[in-house]
Amino acid sequence: MILGFLGKGGSGKSSVATQVTLYLHSLNKEVLAIDADHNMDLVYNIFNGNIPKNFPYFGSSINDISKYIGLNSDERYDQVFLKNNTKRFKLNPIDSITKEFSIVNNTGIRLMAAGPQTNNILYGQSCSHSLTTPLKIYLPLLELDKNQFVIVDEKAGADGVSTGIVTGIDVGVILCEPALHSIKTALQIAELMDFYGTPYIFVANKIQTNEDKDFVTETLGKEPACYLRESNNIKRNPGAIVHEWLYQMETILSHSMNDNKNNRHERTQMKFERNKKFEN
Repeated sequence: MILGFLGKGGSGKSSVATQVTLYLHSLNKEVLAIDADHNMDLVYNIFNGNIPKNFPYFGSSINDISKYIGLNSDERYDQVFLKNNTKRFKLNPIDSITKEFSIVNNTGIRLMAAGPQTNNILYGQSCSHSLTTPLKIYLPLLELDKNQFVIVDEKAGADGVSTGIVTGIDVGVILCEPALHSIKTALQIAELMDFYGTPYIFVANKIQTNEDKDFVTETLGKEPACYLRESNNIKRNPGAIVHEWLYQMETILSHSMNDNKNNRHERTQMKFERNKKFEN
């Protein structure tokens, strides 16, 4: 199952994505953690601040992926979903693209990252969204078994969702704080998720009082899947499991499994077919 973590900047999506990754790993599940945010907080957390200098950033993989899936040099990447393509990516046995553009830390967690801003972006030759374009191909075509999980830490806000990358995840986990603007962004993200047909759950973070819980529930218009208490441990040591959150991590997973319809590829095909009709 592929879980995408979404929310306003500062809502805690990277922290919660890290905790779910660590929790799954503690259960001996095979985990691929993907950092789609240029800040790379997820990678920073998993590597305890020591990001390898030779990290093979996924943002530069578009040509390699296109070749791997059999696209001609003059074909756009959406063509792979508009014709009968059978090429897939796998974690085990690992395919050449996943192997080349990911790295395993010393505990056995595999990580992938879009990477920081490149010179092409800084000098106006391409936009920052180009770094996550490879994921629009990779995620829908990634085949997983029941003991394999992918955790995607998305860019902050609704902007990244509007690119349509979320058709490649199974379930979105939308984080919000007990703050009006955080919940407003969460609802904007949910509206976009509905447009793309991707299931999602809400998770309330940084809860300190019952008043916080009531504010989130009333403003959101529904009860979140769970409430995460404010934790000093996660602020000071974000790469370690927060034990007081273990029950909530299991709750996030159980809710996500219930909502998972396992139709990433089909949903992405529908998106590109709809896009093509709109162009015409």
